[in-house]
Amino acid sequence: MTILDLPAPTIQPPNDEPPVDAPPPAASGEPPGRPRRKRHRRRVIAAVLVALMIPTGLSYGQYMTAPGDAPVDVRSVEWLRDHGFESAVANVEQWWYSRQTPTGTTVAAADVVKIPASSTPAPSAAGAGTAASPPTTVDAIPTVISPAQPAEGVWSSVAGLSTGGVDETFIRPDTAYPSVAVNLVRFDQQRTRLVYAPGTKEPVGGSWKWSSEIPRSERSRTVAAFNAGFKFKDTAGGVYTEGKSAVRPLEDGLASVVIHSDGTANVARWGRDATMSADVVSVRQNLSLIVDGGAPVDGLMTNADGLWGSRKSQLQYTARSGLGVDAQGRLLYAAGRDMSLGQLASALADAGAVRAMQLDIHNQMVSFSYYRPDTGSANGVSATKLISGMKRDATRYLSADQRDFFAVQAR
Repeated sequence: MTILDLPAPTIQPPNDEPPVDAPPPAASGEPPGRPRRKRHRRRVIAAVLVALMIPTGLSYGQYMTAPGDAPVDVRSVEWLRDHGFESAVANVEQWWYSRQTPTGTTVAAADVVKIPASSTPAPSAAGAGTAASPPTTVDAIPTVISPAQPAEGVWSSVAGLSTGGVDETFIRPDTAYPSVAVNLVRFDQQRTRLVYAPGTKEPVGGSWKWSSEIPRSERSRTVAAFNAGFKFKDTAGGVYTEGKSAVRPLEDGLASVVIHSDGTANVARWGRDATMSADVVSVRQNLSLIVDGGAPVDGLMTNADGLWGSRKSQLQYTARSGLGVDAQGRLLYAAGRDMSLGQLASALADAGAVRAMQLDIHNQMVSFSYYRPDTGSANGVSATKLISGMKRDATRYLSADQRDFFAVQAR
């Protein structure tokens, strides 16, 4: 047999192709074309999911990039609240804060104002609207826990501000919880005036005179600023300022900060203690009064009618703030960490408030800053927090903020 008589060699195809004469692959139970259809279906589902996520991502991104210094956790919680998870967030907050029962017998240094060791009780002039009454001097607030901590209940003048008439102290209002402190700042309205500043988102209603921050031109005479009330979706009532109503009409019976054309302010039950007139320039409503007639209002700790926020929120041991007015017309701001609504009300009543209201709650919402002139600062002022334990930065209201606030200025 010659080489010409040998059978032609079989040409082997590449490993990834079946031989030319190879039998069809064994049946796998899948009809021809099924794997390709499965891959197509998965791609369609993935494309639909991506399309559905785009609006969510854009919405969340808008919350993350909105003006203001709110940290990521605050912005994330706000996004959840505004997108159908309000109940879930409220339940988690209730579970968490109601279990943070304060312990100990003294207050942590980060939770109280720093009173100079050499401070002495500061006599105070009578407040606005008391010309017909003899001036009253209040040197200290009687303490209810013995022994008192150093400087507890003793009013001390705040140094370095552009005006006097601003005093501060702290008290412990509850003998059952001696580690709970409420910090108090008292403003003499003969020497200071109050301004209401809407935020970029709370309340909605258009552009505002101050553009949701303390303008540079106003900073040299601004001595302090602090948070206003709840978001308006969480409270009834509304706002009146700059000649127009926002959110909704003012509602009778609600606790209201009422600012007059001369800059003096009152804390009132709207419709009873104050009504609309040409002299009213701003009204900010929030919940119901917590102090009335010089005493805490009955029912605070049951909140049966939901007058002070969601049920059981009054029992949470969390940061809270409030504002009151005393018999001499002085404003009393109160704030502290890990307290119940009843403890806040008791402290304001002990400090002399005849009427008072809660402002806002929770660590990331309660903020108060002092401002002292500082020409060498980029902001034109130096800013310090009322207590170091407050979470938000002291410069919070020196740039546009989403939430509304109050500013106190020298006259």
